[in-house]
Amino acid sequence: MSCVVGLRNSRGFTLVELLVVIAIIGILIGLLLPAVQAAREAARRMQCTNNIKQLALGCHNYHDSMNAFPMPTGYRGGCGNCPPPGGFSVHAVLLPFIEQVPMYESIAKFIHIDNGTAIDWRGGSDYQKIIPSVEHAAKAQIEIFHCPSDGGERTSSAFTTVTGGYYDDSLNWVVDGDSSPQSVATNNYMACNGSGTGYNYDDTVLTDGIFSDRVARTYAHITDGTSNTAMFSEGIVGDNTISADEPDPMRPEARCAFGRGMVTFRGKAGIGPWGGWLSDGGIPGYVGIYGDENLDVSSLCSSYTRSWNGWRGYSWIICKPHATGFTTFSAPNPPYPDWGANFGVGFYAARSRHSGGVNVAMADGSVRFVSDTIGREEFWRMGSMNDGGRAMPVDEE
Repeated sequence: MSCVVGLRNSRGFTLVELLVVIAIIGILIGLLLPAVQAAREAARRMQCTNNIKQLALGCHNYHDSMNAFPMPTGYRGGCGNCPPPGGFSVHAVLLPFIEQVPMYESIAKFIHIDNGTAIDWRGGSDYQKIIPSVEHAAKAQIEIFHCPSDGGERTSSAFTTVTGGYYDDSLNWVVDGDSSPQSVATNNYMACNGSGTGYNYDDTVLTDGIFSDRVARTYAHITDGTSNTAMFSEGIVGDNTISADEPDPMRPEARCAFGRGMVTFRGKAGIGPWGGWLSDGGIPGYVGIYGDENLDVSSLCSSYTRSWNGWRGYSWIICKPHATGFTTFSAPNPPYPDWGANFGVGFYAARSRHSGGVNVAMADGSVRFVSDTIGREEFWRMGSMNDGGRAMPVDEE
């Protein structure tokens, strides 16, 4: 009896079949990847919304305790007739109300000392340095100050000492000649300095926004209503570079134009070349520049610029406008760079890496996603707390 054993022929994939399978997998990945990326961005945007909301709620808690919103600090006068060279920001003052009590306690006495600033100020315009006693705090990367969608620099090396001085831990003045660069932590969330209209782009005296240097605002000042007034918005961290050669920045959202011009003031004594502050404050501005519907910031960038810098959001601890402030003069995410002049004051826009707009925390604690297409005057009014975007009047006695 013979037994015939049948052999089954084994068959593999042909090259064509393999390519078809690979193509199908590629198509599926192509279809799924945008959905995955969109889901991740939605999660990042939600985290950003939570961050900026916590800052607004921290301001509410601060107001409940202090009967006023947090006030940026600083010395009026600085080196000779210099403007305030960099006091402590709203962010620094707010630390104990956003679960950063130990950090705040380590720098509190410098925040509250008369004429105290976060930066050494006796070295002229070429001198900047975070004082050694608060340097540990300035280097701290506090997550609530970072938008997860901004993949920019988490640290900045903008500070380099030439010569100067600072208050030490015993509050004694120390002359410092160290020339080593400093690395400090950056910031994505900007305090509203106002509409930017008229002379309200300059936060060093009074503006129509909630936050101005050395001025403590209360709910009573927000006559437009807390739900209609911006408190914080996002900003894109700069690229941490400086160049005086390029005619236009390749990344306008990450650069600031440093402009030419002499600072002027307007107060009870009228308008004239800047030579220090009036004793009663006043409203400052630049020669020939007034923020109205005819002012084009992009033209300032092209015509009145002597260098570009990537220092936007370069430190969370100081109250210089390009570090921790913004105005609503330009609609969110404008295609042109921010523009500033002497001492950092200027037109700094709300910007984000989110598609189509920015998160804005209102004074009532709510957070809105404001579209890039918002009307210009409507955005002006969001920045103003009391006059719908018009320039603040000069007080007369």
